[in-house]
Amino acid sequence: MAKFLHYKWLEDQLETIQEEIPALKNRIVSQAEIVAKQMAAETKGLMDYPSWTADQFPFITGVTNRITELGERYKLHVDETLQSVRARLDELRGHINGLDYYRREFAGFYRHSELEVNELPVCAFPRVRVTGSNFLKHDKATGTLYITNRRFIFIAKTGTLRKRTEVIFDFPLLYLSGIEEDGRFRKRLVLKLKQGDIKLSCSEQTQRVLPDYAEIAKRFDRYVQTDLQRVRRLEQHDVSATDARMRIDEMVYSLLSRDRHVSPSERAPRRIARTGWSRPTIERSPTMTAGDHDRFRTELEGILQRNDGWGIGPRIGASNTETSSLRQTAQNIENEIRDTIHLLRTGRIVPEDFVRRYRGLMRDSFEIRRRMEYYGDCRMEW
Repeated sequence: MAKFLHYKWLEDQLETIQEEIPALKNRIVSQAEIVAKQMAAETKGLMDYPSWTADQFPFITGVTNRITELGERYKLHVDETLQSVRARLDELRGHINGLDYYRREFAGFYRHSELEVNELPVCAFPRVRVTGSNFLKHDKATGTLYITNRRFIFIAKTGTLRKRTEVIFDFPLLYLSGIEEDGRFRKRLVLKLKQGDIKLSCSEQTQRVLPDYAEIAKRFDRYVQTDLQRVRRLEQHDVSATDARMRIDEMVYSLLSRDRHVSPSERAPRRIARTGWSRPTIERSPTMTAGDHDRFRTELEGILQRNDGWGIGPRIGASNTETSSLRQTAQNIENEIRDTIHLLRTGRIVPEDFVRRYRGLMRDSFEIRRRMEYYGDCRMEW
């Protein structure tokens, strides 16, 4: 495709974007540092999830909503920062796709003709039909019109029984005196040449752009890119966002780390009052006898049976099999949490999916821990 990248505007736009990218990455990373500090302040004392208690759930829900809002604001900031560059890249992509289209169309040209020295392709228009001419031998044919910086070449299939593809006409651009429209309802293009006229039938888009491309081909020296060193520098320049992504990933891993512990005094003000039924506190003497233990257990079982707040049934009477099953489920959830964090760190899931999956796993983990607390495990603590 090297011969088709003779458009100076492309190089100018690419160089401008490459010069802006370092500043854009710095803006995005700086904003990420600000947002990370805000998230760290919001989640202070809450990342050690095994120490969470049920009375913190409403507060944790509020923190989750604030973290989500901070993430959405940061995403909006990134989109606004990249909006201008994305618009220019879309425009560049459109031009390059057009050049690639003409490059592919020119594949048929090389099978039946070839470019001369210092001749460059400009464009190609398929499905063009010659409807009449006062000097051509084949004045009825459908094929592709090729334009270079020196010639007009029309290649089409001819013959009724034995069709073959051949060059219908091949004229230098100097022979073209003008392009006119003919017809009131079914408009056709008329190529005005020194030898005579050629009438062409084509799509409306081709009718609209063909005269412009003919003028570009005549003055192609204004557009051709002769500095191949400049093109090679653009090809070798590596525009990578890996460094910015790695810095942002480090911030995310730091926020997700359970090593950010705080003292119990810092965590205490974040607890809120429990609503609804709460587990009664039963003080016991440090020197309890065997009879005191039996009396304590009987009293506790009665309280739990009267205040079965979650509809689980008597907790103390749970079987060892059920308790073991809960412990195994809790371990499986813990493994899934580690796997989810690993998937995020390796870039195999996007942050939105990670937050959704992590939130569901944490909810399941707390439900299991709550059930274990009021089953046989609480009996061991007491």
